[in-house]
Amino acid sequence: MGALMAALSLTSLSARANFGGKVYCDANCNGVFDNGDAPLAGITVNAYLCGTSTLVGSTTTAGDGSYSFTPTLTMPVGSFYYTCVVLPPGYTAGANPGNPGFACTSSCFTFAEPCDCTHDLGICPTSHTCSAPCPDCVDPVFGLGAASFSSVFELGAHSVSITGPPGGIIGNIAIAANGKLSLTGSEYVTGTIFLGPGATFSDSSSGGVGGVVQNVDLSAQIAAAYVANTANAALPCSQSFTTLDGKTVTTITGNHGVNVICVKDISLSGKQILLTGPSDAKFVFNITGKLVLTGGGLGPQIRVDTSAGIAPSAVLYNLIGTGQDVAFSGGGGGVSCCAAIVDGTILAPYRKIALSPGLVNGEVISGLDISIVSGSSVKCPPCTQ
Repeated sequence: MGALMAALSLTSLSARANFGGKVYCDANCNGVFDNGDAPLAGITVNAYLCGTSTLVGSTTTAGDGSYSFTPTLTMPVGSFYYTCVVLPPGYTAGANPGNPGFACTSSCFTFAEPCDCTHDLGICPTSHTCSAPCPDCVDPVFGLGAASFSSVFELGAHSVSITGPPGGIIGNIAIAANGKLSLTGSEYVTGTIFLGPGATFSDSSSGGVGGVVQNVDLSAQIAAAYVANTANAALPCSQSFTTLDGKTVTTITGNHGVNVICVKDISLSGKQILLTGPSDAKFVFNITGKLVLTGGGLGPQIRVDTSAGIAPSAVLYNLIGTGQDVAFSGGGGGVSCCAAIVDGTILAPYRKIALSPGLVNGEVISGLDISIVSGSSVKCPPCTQ
């Protein structure tokens, strides 16, 4: 490296040249910013001349976790440098190499114009356990994008209550600014809890959580959820029903690609519906009325045909507009949760969601109160890769 530096030209670099990336909570400890992670704001990042401890710039991350540098020293053309996160108390560097007190880029890079803003750095609370949600929890075709990083996502300044026996939330929980999360009983969270500014977390459970990150800017994720709700609602219908009650229609067969099932009410009382078709079939249920599952017996359920190669990630229940609460009941909460089951993600920005109890093999997303009680569970489906 010394010989390389000696060979560099001494011509000054343009003042606009810079370097950057993103700082994020590396929830699955894989060293890559992906759907299981959340950006971190207000984190100090320093840049150093490669092979030295000479500081050439310092900044803090923006609300979306991004950072960038313009050299504060006169730098020779082609100068190499690296960046390090100054870890806040209680954080570790996750999958990144370097000093235990820092998370640093593993290689040196040149200043570039335009910005080479591709150098991300993952950190996480020391208490975090890497038991990440499955990255295939929601198929990308549904357009949730950044909103698909958590198993339970509260979009507004409302309450999420999780209580009872496990159950369990398999994956992350995200709470928007000024929202409230309470965890009681013996329920647990395998992933990380991301709290927006002003959001609070009350934990009196015996089940434990993977980690807690505070003051997270979730605006991009929240916007993505609302955009996906509107975009999917505008899709043309492939099949239409007034009511799906599991009596007259027990199987819905899709075609290749996205199948849009337009329905007023889904109301299952101890009945089941099977979703089948080719392995690449995806299902969007655009629901203008209610989504209610009640009753015991074999349980009110909407399940995918796994024998056909269809995964729970291939289903989205898109609740359109305001209306009746999404409600699951029927008993069976706890370790063997539950009688009421759906495979797929529930996107209900304008509805309350109450699982009492119920099992969702996907994500639960709402802009109003979310109640996950009596040993309910929300979990990502098994990965398909």
